[in-house]
Amino acid sequence: MFNLEDFFNLSTDLFCIISRDGCYQQVNPAWEKVLGWKPENLIGHPWLELVHPEDIAINQLPTEPLQNLHWDNRYLHKDGSYRWLSWSISTSEQGFIYAIGKDINQQLRQIEALSTERQSLYNLLNQLPAFLYLQPNDYGVGFYNQRFQEVFGDPTGKRCYEAIAGLKQPCPVCPTFRVFETNVPQLWEWVDSKTGNVYQIYDYPFKNMNGEPMVVEMGLDITAVKKAEVALRQREKELTEKNQQLTEALKQLKKTQAQLIQTEKMSSLGQLVAGVAHEINNPISFINGNVTHAEEYVQQLLKILQLYQQEYPDPPPVIQSAIAANELEFITEDLKKLLDSMKMGSDRIRNIVLSLRNFSRLDEAEMKTVDIHSGIESTLLILQNRLKDKSDYPSIEIIKEYGQLPLVECYAGQLNQVLINILTNAIDALENLSVINQKDNLQIVIRTLVLNLDWVAIEIADNGSGMSQEVQQRLFDPFFTTKPVGKGTGLGMSISYQIITEKHQGNLSCISSPGAGTKFIIEIPIQQIKPVQAKIPEAHNNIPVK
Repeated sequence: MFNLEDFFNLSTDLFCIISRDGCYQQVNPAWEKVLGWKPENLIGHPWLELVHPEDIAINQLPTEPLQNLHWDNRYLHKDGSYRWLSWSISTSEQGFIYAIGKDINQQLRQIEALSTERQSLYNLLNQLPAFLYLQPNDYGVGFYNQRFQEVFGDPTGKRCYEAIAGLKQPCPVCPTFRVFETNVPQLWEWVDSKTGNVYQIYDYPFKNMNGEPMVVEMGLDITAVKKAEVALRQREKELTEKNQQLTEALKQLKKTQAQLIQTEKMSSLGQLVAGVAHEINNPISFINGNVTHAEEYVQQLLKILQLYQQEYPDPPPVIQSAIAANELEFITEDLKKLLDSMKMGSDRIRNIVLSLRNFSRLDEAEMKTVDIHSGIESTLLILQNRLKDKSDYPSIEIIKEYGQLPLVECYAGQLNQVLINILTNAIDALENLSVINQKDNLQIVIRTLVLNLDWVAIEIADNGSGMSQEVQQRLFDPFFTTKPVGKGTGLGMSISYQIITEKHQGNLSCISSPGAGTKFIIEIPIQQIKPVQAKIPEAHNNIPVK
């Protein structure tokens, strides 16, 4: 059977009955457990005596019968502290007040702790350099941090597209709403049209306490980063341009150095050749002139001898003995041949001297019209000794396929320099091939032809071992050589390329492959056109490499 007194005494809540005068009339034992006050010590004391002074004004007991009230207040503990109690108060018809109090200190501490944590979280979110807000799928703006308000202002009563973008309707393409569709985080960039600032946006799926889908969006201002990237790219571009300029300057310096070295080398060679030619030319002119007079004198002496023989057919025995001993008849016949041979030899020497002078071209430093074939022949004469049969490799056959070339306007000495560089390389390649493979049919084909009304070509091909694609790509680089140390400087082909392409506005190309020989093609205009450069024709590959 239910016992109301047991319920009153055993309850953990504070039960009390207060009389009409506001004093405790009955108190249950829970008061001692919760507040430390024994029930007998509270009987007769006023209700308000233990209420916190600040709570008295709102804790006035009801005066009317059958009233129900509820409030929370602080009650004095016996140790002097105050505890929070939650009261439910009712009045009876007789005017007695029945009060039930619950200890809510633990709950309040938990609420206070949660509030503190929440406030700490808010403080943390407000200190973020990025704006942050919660986005429901109705385009509203949920929670937002202080940075959001600093960037976009107060969003109260606004939709997200109004608060953020200043639009009157939703954006046509919204990455944020893509999260609602895919439940996949989004990372994108957005430019604020009002300020020009660039933001990196992070959107993540999120559910509130009711399980409703939301998106938490965080935007970090990366304008400074973007500007730094632009400045960095500009700096990289400037450094790249500077590097290219330095590389080009270094390349030009190497080219100039190579040109100076080769020019000095060829100048010295030209001076040497011209000097030798001059020294030979003086005595050979003297010999050639005297041979002509000697031939006339000998003819006159032979005529006188014939007259003696006619007038004195029977000379004394001493003279007849001398005629027989010296073979006068043979001397008479052979003397003319000897003089003709001497004259032929002196003429040959004069031609050699002329070829040496043509090769040096010291008197032709300026551009002039010349016979290309004459330059080729002069160059071959200079290299004649290397073309002959040697003990360790056979002779090199020169095959000439000359076309009908007009006189060509060029720097003759420099063009001869190109010819000797190419021919020397061809001879070196053939000699090396002969030593390695014991090849004996060594050939160099020299062909000249008219390409059109404005251009001529010189093609020089050998049947050597050829060269790889890698070597061809670096063939015209200054100081590049495949020859052993001391055998080559790597200047000849780079200088040759410069002479043809820059000095003559022409083209120098090479066609080669391993085992198939090498062919160089020189193309230059017949007349040098200064204001408008003539179009360079494509290189011809119509000489078979033998």
